[in-house]
Amino acid sequence: MKNGIIRNWMSSPVITITPETHLNDARRTMDAEKIRALPVLKDGKLVGIVTRRGLLRTDIPALSDGAWTTDVDLKDAVVADIMTKNPITVPASGPLPKAARVMLENKITALPVVDERREMVGIITTSDIFRFILAELPDLKENLTAKDYMTSHVVTLDPDASLLEAHRLMGAERIRSLPVVEDGELKGIVTRTDLLSNDNSRFLSRNNQEESLKVLTNSVEQIMSTNVITITPETSILEAARLLLENKIHSLPVLDSDKKLAGILTESDLFRMVIQRFF
Repeated sequence: MKNGIIRNWMSSPVITITPETHLNDARRTMDAEKIRALPVLKDGKLVGIVTRRGLLRTDIPALSDGAWTTDVDLKDAVVADIMTKNPITVPASGPLPKAARVMLENKITALPVVDERREMVGIITTSDIFRFILAELPDLKENLTAKDYMTSHVVTLDPDASLLEAHRLMGAERIRSLPVVEDGELKGIVTRTDLLSNDNSRFLSRNNQEESLKVLTNSVEQIMSTNVITITPETSILEAARLLLENKIHSLPVLDSDKKLAGILTESDLFRMVIQRFF
């Protein structure tokens, strides 16, 4: 094992932005680099972090009353308006399983890494946790499978469920993925990113509540992903981690021998495994 120390697994160097970076530029950087989080530095010091989900969630209209127009000009909005200030960090000398626990407990997908001088030297992301699993789990010589860590009680949606209902369920259950099931058969999956990317109701005028409601009553069937990557209860945790890493996804529906939904394995479940087996 590479000592299980954060500095051995963190991603470095880190792509960063400043508080004055325009949101559109931050979004373009994330798209170009295929990343989900951008630390924000000012005078070389970490002052915040912006995530893809944060950009999609706020996406500027909530910044001011004046933004609630259908033709709002967003070109002047900057990262300082929406970033998470003073983000949680971990030391480069700390154990990686502790970073996994911090990410699990705080429902975050990226942790800036700082050195003894509190200067940023790297970042730990879910991808780094998956790389750790792929490299270190074989040393345990245990046959860990999806059924050992999957969530058996799965919150699901019908294909005709509304976007509003999907939003409500994700908020109430604190989850980011909802399998879409009809007559016991998996039809697709919808994620929080899917919802935020496709829900343009937040760009509508406050005075146009009828149109806003119409958007939210659209069915999840219209936006769900239908080419769903699935596993079985017997799939190894190693294979699950590989699928999550290579496909840049957060969850894997688990189907039994009858192709019925038996559970779901998420990145949070794998974080929990790392904590239990390596901490």
